[in-house]
Amino acid sequence: MKNIGFITNIEKDPALKDTLYLAGMILDRGCNVYMQKKYEGKLSLKINYVTDEEFIQSVDIIVVMGGDGTILGASRLAAPADIPILGINLGTLGYLADVERSMSAVALEKVFKGDYTIEKRMMLKAYIEGKDEKPMLALNDVCITNSVLSRIITLGVEVSGAYINTFRSDGLIISSPTGSTAYNLSAGGPILSPKTELIALTHICPHALYSRPFVVSGSDVIRVNIKSGYEGIKCSCDGQTDVGVKSGDTVVVEKADCYASIIKTSELSFYDILRRKMVNVVI
Repeated sequence: MKNIGFITNIEKDPALKDTLYLAGMILDRGCNVYMQKKYEGKLSLKINYVTDEEFIQSVDIIVVMGGDGTILGASRLAAPADIPILGINLGTLGYLADVERSMSAVALEKVFKGDYTIEKRMMLKAYIEGKDEKPMLALNDVCITNSVLSRIITLGVEVSGAYINTFRSDGLIISSPTGSTAYNLSAGGPILSPKTELIALTHICPHALYSRPFVVSGSDVIRVNIKSGYEGIKCSCDGQTDVGVKSGDTVVVEKADCYASIIKTSELSFYDILRRKMVNVVI
């Protein structure tokens, strides 16, 4: 492991103090540190600043400094190249991060010693049927929502060719197991173990008493037909990338060909993390 990349949320580490410390550890070991050009000149170390494409081609692992949002963005970048990521939580909940800020140096030492495992997390891809645009990737979820005011939208849902129903709601969340504890959970959807390959379909504030979440196989292909006749409907991935859709469009969502590779240096299980971070929460 010679080449290590860094992706840092500057809002969480504004002076890049934490990044500087870990990057210094890596350089002291004779390894190379890479960062994207947007960080150029921000660290007083011998850093290789490269384009996004060169970044992915150069690194063996990526250390992600930030919260869950930063890790989601890094995962979509790293997964197609099968590059593992080590998440350092500089945010609040930090559900996806392996370690907290105070243990970051210990975690990095474990990585150098080979004392870690890699979890493969299923990802989703979404595209508009009949269009040549590149599919969007999501580690958490694909959401179809109305971005204008609070107007209900009408969506027809099919799973692997079988018509389920047509629903009126504020939108639809199509979630991976990793994303089941995010927006999906807040909307009343089920929690899925990240070891499974399942997809949850959860309506957002459905206008019907019978509308309940569905859990389908990861091998299923979900088709969502947009039946509302006004503008402002969007299909978003992880709440970070989106594309506008209109009446008559069909959004197709299925398991992606790539997986997110998450480095784990702690022995905490999925259920340990769930209990610590999402059950015993003191406000």
